[in-house]
Amino acid sequence: MRCAVYIRVSTDKEEQKTSLENQKSLFYQFIEDKGWDVYQLYVDVESGTTAKRINLQRLIEDAKQRKFDIILAKELSRLARNGGLSYQIKSIAEQNHIHIVTLDNAINTLDGNIHQFGLFAWIYEQESQRISDRIKSVLGSKARSGEFKGSIPPYGYRLENKRLILADDDTPNVVKRIFRMYLEGKGFDAIARSLTREGYPTPAQVAGKKNAGIYWQGTSVKKILSNPHYVGDLVQGRQTTRSVTSKVRIEIPKDKHVVCKNAHPPIISREDFEAVQQYMEGRKKQQAKPKAKKHLFTNYLYCADCGKALWYVHYRKGYVCGNYYKHGKHACSQHSVKEKELMAVILTDIRTMVKTLNENEVMARIEGKALQARKQAEKQSQTLQRRIDKLKEQKTGLIRLLASGTITEVEYKETTEGINAELSSLQEQLQYVQTLQGLKSAEERVVNLKKELKQFMKLDNLTPEMIHRFVEKIEVQADGSVNIHYKFTPTALLTA
Repeated sequence: MRCAVYIRVSTDKEEQKTSLENQKSLFYQFIEDKGWDVYQLYVDVESGTTAKRINLQRLIEDAKQRKFDIILAKELSRLARNGGLSYQIKSIAEQNHIHIVTLDNAINTLDGNIHQFGLFAWIYEQESQRISDRIKSVLGSKARSGEFKGSIPPYGYRLENKRLILADDDTPNVVKRIFRMYLEGKGFDAIARSLTREGYPTPAQVAGKKNAGIYWQGTSVKKILSNPHYVGDLVQGRQTTRSVTSKVRIEIPKDKHVVCKNAHPPIISREDFEAVQQYMEGRKKQQAKPKAKKHLFTNYLYCADCGKALWYVHYRKGYVCGNYYKHGKHACSQHSVKEKELMAVILTDIRTMVKTLNENEVMARIEGKALQARKQAEKQSQTLQRRIDKLKEQKTGLIRLLASGTITEVEYKETTEGINAELSSLQEQLQYVQTLQGLKSAEERVVNLKKELKQFMKLDNLTPEMIHRFVEKIEVQADGSVNIHYKFTPTALLTA
């Protein structure tokens, strides 16, 4: 555990009570007792009411880069005396998985002791909420005057002097086409496939978003069809957050929306827009039915080329690449496979494995290799543990040398980094070796496996439980051939 030690003194009078050197000694002793490391000392001579402390800001920036694991302070007031700053430090620490510990034990996030932070957080949150409410009030006033307060205009529009005007490209015509296709009876995904096939830019591409997808999505089509801006009305305040500290957005009732009629040029007539809303509601009710049955190989089949999951298609009685099914041949090819044929292949494989595991020669080889591996693991574990203990003793000695002034902080840090790198590698090796030692004997594993397989072989058909126990994933090639990754194989057991 790498510790960032923060020390703050505000006046000469305070320094007379507790010198910087005495504070350092307290921290060094605390860290030595815990068996941790000193990452760095951050020292400020300034009031705790201000955030403009050079070394505090340096500590915060280092925390954002996760350069250490724990922030140590004598007491909470050493870090901050105002609620806002306290909450900021707590938030940064939480986001970067860093603990905060004070020597008076008032705060110790390692033990879950954070009750003192609640008061600071509450004060900061209340003040932020009041500011947020004032901002929302100002934005609401601007919205009622016809100003668009969002950062990205709806597809088909652009911003000019904070007002929506028609985009000077083909996107307004794309919006008209989307509404027309829907009224003609096409669904969201069907419209998306048509737009992708014909090369129209997606909303994300038009907005210039990073990593914008090249395929239209049914959700994007639905969003356009539901957007009241297209009739010329500016409708804002449709969503809000639960509180200033929450990112979860909630819908606001329609009668609370901020609406400015005829604020910008329309793309869709009010009649067509209302017809689409009614049609959407009607189709939604028609489609309200029990959730579709999950098919046998759902979440196991993947396209060997694009990596997407395969979808079950009822009329094919099998599966096809989801990317192809949703976006067409521009995205991928079919990669289809029949469910019945795949079931037969897997059942044959499992029956073959049962026969292989019955061979006495295979059992003897497995047991011999397992016994040899256990002996090697035990010997290696002892060697690794001795080296780890020796390195830990060296680290304790280094902290004592640092506290006595025999070595500098730079020398301590350089030496400790090398020891920590070796310790990390050794501990990973030890964990792996101990895992091998804790495994069941090879004979016991094979016996249990045979029992499971024979139990399932009493069944005539492949069951979901058999798939879950024995199959990792299945890759389907373009020609329909499959590569089945099992969770076990007789040959794999031989090298265990």
